[in-house]
Amino acid sequence: MNGLFSKTNNKEFKEIVQKISKRLNLNPNDLEKGFERKIITKYEYNDKKYLCFKKKLRHIERGTIVFLNDNFDYFCGYPKIKRAMMLKASLDKYFDKKIAIEEKLDGYNIRIIKFEDEILAVTRGGKICPFTTKKVKKYLKTTFLDDYPNLMLCGEMIGLNNPYVNQYYIEAEKDYENLGFYIFDIRERETNIPYSISKKEELFKKYEIPHVKPIIIDKKDISKLWEILNTLNENKKEGVILKDPEMLMEPLKYTTQHTQCNDLSIAFKYTYDIGIDFMFSRIVREGYQSFEMSESKEEELNRAEKLGKSIFLPMIQTIKDVSEGITSKECFELFFESEPDFLEFMNYLKKMHVPIIIESKEIMGKIIKVRICRIYNATTDKIKSHLEGNLW
Repeated sequence: MNGLFSKTNNKEFKEIVQKISKRLNLNPNDLEKGFERKIITKYEYNDKKYLCFKKKLRHIERGTIVFLNDNFDYFCGYPKIKRAMMLKASLDKYFDKKIAIEEKLDGYNIRIIKFEDEILAVTRGGKICPFTTKKVKKYLKTTFLDDYPNLMLCGEMIGLNNPYVNQYYIEAEKDYENLGFYIFDIRERETNIPYSISKKEELFKKYEIPHVKPIIIDKKDISKLWEILNTLNENKKEGVILKDPEMLMEPLKYTTQHTQCNDLSIAFKYTYDIGIDFMFSRIVREGYQSFEMSESKEEELNRAEKLGKSIFLPMIQTIKDVSEGITSKECFELFFESEPDFLEFMNYLKKMHVPIIIESKEIMGKIIKVRICRIYNATTDKIKSHLEGNLW
């Protein structure tokens, strides 16, 4: 396997491509192009070498991983969930009679898998994250995967003390850290076929797996759905995932006004590092939501004010900070069980090319508390450049 990327024209590489192509039911030429375009990259975790699909390639989902063992075992990436812009119209068009409503948690998507007798946590992008893997082993019962190694537990890591989306959840409160896992899907690892709502609920209960509890309504009961969304918005929650109870159709997602504004406040805090598409889509959602809710002029102005504040205030604050010599950064407070665990995660971030600084490190008995900050160099450098008089 060592020659997989160093000698891309050799016989060994061609044979490997043929074998992987057969396993994935993918044209070998498409696979080779994926390597050439660096859509497929090679990583390693605990001596386990694997390929990661960084983008979707034909029918292979982004985030799919293929282990470089004799069998080329693979686990499908979690499929992209499309978004409803007009809620009622989308429900009428895409659902039959019943809809399962699940809260969309504000964290980051993971797949929990079992490979060669080891439990692993895979991020949405297809990386085995050492921090998440160790926290899964600590906080989540995984005996389910002992009995069903051909399945994946798909869920969300939430809480204030995670390195990706630090949002406080009272449900995630632990002895010394705010961190938790909630599973929302059970899927076959090679086909990505999901279990029905009733079947997964039965297994969640049997194996004591914390999960997102569904509310099933008639699709015509749109008032109930709006009631749920309004409550979530008031409580500053993210939104909902809408599912067919039998999971025969792809789910849809719908987010609250709070989420739109909160996302925009983050985007404009790091203006030059977070993509324009990220910002644009959230502004457009606000327009459709206001229209569908038949808001009055007063309500429209109130929404516009919230939207404007979420864009302008974080941006001007960042400009002020950079003008005073403060680097644009996002900080996380994390807890590690040991020094090797801490160093392993630092090495992982380095391999992922994530620019970070360690602001503080504190030993708390057997626990290490670390404040890590992700540096947003593009935002800092661009603002500095403009403040010095350089043109856009």
